[in-house]
Amino acid sequence: MHVAVPVTTGAVTQQCAALSKALPATLMGLAKRGTTPTSANTAAWGDPAVTWRCGTGLPDALNPQSKDYNPSDNANLSGVDSGGICWAVVRSQTDQSVTFSSVDQQAIVELRIPRDYANQQSPVSLLAPAVAKASPLDPDRKFSCS
Repeated sequence: MHVAVPVTTGAVTQQCAALSKALPATLMGLAKRGTTPTSANTAAWGDPAVTWRCGTGLPDALNPQSKDYNPSDNANLSGVDSGGICWAVVRSQTDQSVTFSSVDQQAIVELRIPRDYANQQSPVSLLAPAVAKASPLDPDRKFSCS
């Protein structure tokens, strides 16, 4: 399964490597599978694949440099049941997948869930403790999660 690898440096590279080691063998009842290219910054489970990328940038809806910047209309910030991690939740208009991004951490983690799993409970609360442990808060980012 091809998953685009985020380019990371320094502390973010170390944080992503630590987080990669903490990822579960199964997620949402789906078995972990290989990704290409092989990287500590990517993982996948199941088919169609739930994909994980570490070291991404902010979602376009929250990035003032993006043409799609519009935090009030395109993303829903949620901290409920997320282990203290502020997750931006963005639904794709193209394929109806949902992407969760940990927007306050130094190493931003992105979890993309295909619409095939829409009726299942989100696994972000299960991943949140590992994300919080591996990647500290970025003092320059403070999104308002509730």
